[in-house]
Amino acid sequence: MIVKALVLDDEAIIAADIAHQLNARTGWQARAVTSVDEARTRLREDGYDVLFLDIEMPGCDGMTFAAEIKQFHPDLYIIFSTAYPQHAAKAFRLSAVDYIVKPLSRSVLADACGRIEEKCAKPASVLESPRFVVKSFGKTDIVNMDDIIIGKAERNYVALISPAREYLHRATISEIEQDLVPLGYLRCHRSYIVKKSVVKTLVRKNGVLSQLRLEGGHDVPVGASYRAAVQAALLAV
Repeated sequence: MIVKALVLDDEAIIAADIAHQLNARTGWQARAVTSVDEARTRLREDGYDVLFLDIEMPGCDGMTFAAEIKQFHPDLYIIFSTAYPQHAAKAFRLSAVDYIVKPLSRSVLADACGRIEEKCAKPASVLESPRFVVKSFGKTDIVNMDDIIIGKAERNYVALISPAREYLHRATISEIEQDLVPLGYLRCHRSYIVKKSVVKTLVRKNGVLSQLRLEGGHDVPVGASYRAAVQAALLAV
């Protein structure tokens, strides 16, 4: 098994050192980059299993970049490596595998690598599906996140819509977005999130993207402030 790792840190010496330690580990191949633009290119052209990502970089917030890159590479494992421990809670909301504080000790880095190796070694069929726990009217439903095709804001709730039925979950649409985006979902409107793989048609009105048509006949609106991101995510080759 080969684990391919990309290390993004604006400090070239740190990026090179982490990559060097990873390359010294059996079964690992690592490359260091120092800019977000270069990281985007390498992820698109070379493909990687894991991204070691700094958080505070000139002109870029690593958290924002992680959320962006998960739209296009939902299976990418992310490990944040930073000098700032206060961002840990947000990192794990973005489904980070680990959050390690610089300067990195060899033992801490080895532990993080071990977790990645365990994940890469598991067949897809045995990976645990993330789930929502939906409580309502004296019962509790366990809902696999991957079964949801639409999330729709309903006042203090979000309607989680699957092909079979609909669940009303007490949460905000922003909270649901953080859970679903790393799994291949897309925010298309202030009140809607959709599963990208079920989008079949981009519907335009007067030349402007206005709706997404999904498998099963569902139509969801596209908000003006989301159009560019939606088109980029769905039309990327």
